Parts: sequence; C-alpha cells; structure tokens
Amino acid sequence: MPLLIKQQTSILQLILAMFNAPPGASNLNYLTVQLNKGQALESLAQSLAESILFFDKQYDTNLSPIDFSEALTKDLFGNRLSDKNKALIIDYMVNKISSGSSQVELIVEFISVLSSVSISDSHCCKAALHYNRHNVTKIIDYLLGDTFTAENKAVVIEFILTQMKAGKTFGAMIVWGIRTLVNVDHDNPVWGNAAKLFNHRVEVAKYHSIDKNGIVTDLVTLQQILSGVTANSATIMIAKAAIDTLQDNSCMQIQHMKAFRLDEALKNEKQDSVLSSAQELKFA
Repeated sequence: MPLLIKQQTSILQLILAMFNAPPGASNLNYLTVQLNKGQALESLAQSLAESILFFDKQYDTNLSPIDFSEALTKDLFGNRLSDKNKALIIDYMVNKISSGSSQVELIVEFISVLSSVSISDSHCCKAALHYNRHNVTKIIDYLLGDTFTAENKAVVIEFILTQMKAGKTFGAMIVWGIRTLVNVDHDNPVWGNAAKLFNHRVEVAKYHSIDKNGIVTDLVTLQQILSGVTANSATIMIAKAAIDTLQDNSCMQIQHMKAFRLDEALKNEKQDSVLSSAQELKFA
C-alpha cells in the first residue's frame, strides 16, 4: 500500500475511533501531514485525546470565573477529591482566569493532567481512573457499536485500563483497538461483526473525506452520516447517498464550515516539554 494511502487510512480509522465520525478533507489533510512529518499515530491519538474537541462537555462562555471553575471541578472530579483539594483547584482556576487564561486553556490543562497522572497518586488516582474509564468506554462504544454485549465490552474496557495502569498511554490503547479490528478475521465468532462494522465505516468515511472531498462540517452531522452503517454491507450505499445529499446542500456547507477543526483544537494541546502548572498543586 502506498505511504499516502496508508497514512490517510490510519487517520480515517483514528477519527472514527475517537470521534465516531469521518474527519472531512481538511482535517484528513492536516493530520496526514503530521504523520508525514514523523509523528507516531499513538502520539497523535494522545494529543487528540487531550484536545478540547475530545472533551464532551461545553460551558456557557458568560459564566463567571467562580461558576465556571466550580462546574469544571465538579465535572472532572465529582466527589473523588476532598473538599479542601477541590477548593484549591477552584481557587487555582479563578486565579488563572484572572491572569488571562481562557476556559479552553483550563479545560485542556486539566484533562491533560488527568490523562497522565499516576494512579499511585493517592489524591488524584480515583479521579484519574474515573476520567480514563469514561474515555475508554467512549472509544469502545465507538469501535464496537452493538456488535458486543455490555458484558463483553466491559471485559475489553478492563483490559485497556489494566494496560494503562501498567504504563501504556491512552493513545497507544486506542491504536491497539483499531489494529485489533483491522487484523481480525471477519469470520471470528467474537470480533468478526465488529471488524465488518469498522471496515464499512472506514469505507464511508473515505467516500466522504477523500472521494467527495468533504468539507469540514459540524460533528453531529458527521456522526449522523455513520449512524446507520452496520455490519450489513447494504448500509454502505445508503450512507453514501446521504453524503451526496449533504454535499449538495450548500447552505449547510457554509453554515458549518469551521465547526470541526482538529488543527485549531491541537493548538491548545499541552506541550510535552512543558510541565503543566496544575500538576504543581499541592494537595492535602
């Protein structure tokens, strides 16, 4: 397989696994360039996992610093930290906002910390495990759909979390999940239908993002394109017809043109060489 096609296929698979959607031409081109520059797929997956687009929560931009800080702290930590430690985090966020930090910057900072914190940290491990379990569950639901029972999905989720506890990154385990589906025989009694489903979704994603040069549209619309694709190959043509209709709708194209921008989201990612100041909080 030529290198460019291999890289494009890897990006199609990755965005399906992480966002349950085709990437669109612009995102596909941008992320393919990153691979061409030498970035590993596992590293790219980890960066996307620490981006604002992967974080499935939005806040009113008019929230006061204290209201936003309390809301984000509750969503990320719940009751998994002491009241004293939550107060420290809220105070930290309010001070950062006062110094010019945006909501997006703070969200990215804290999800980056939760993605990398050691489970041996007695103050943060419960929150980190909860956050990682939420993300792993989301990925498994996207990859396996209804081809696995809830019980069998739980087995895969626990396997991934165990690997992460042993030192694997979330990005590496996303790639593991993708490669497992790509390499499994379609006649496999456990994984076969999941492999067929994933293969069909990749074909539809390719049609949208490469064959039709699909513009970047809103994530919900992109996810709807794939919502009817199943392990039944007949659903591929139905999804392609829906893409044709979407491409013909010029009003929708203009309205949503900049909604799903992975290049913009990655601009806010935490640089590996810089220690997040949130990690320096001293919990009691």
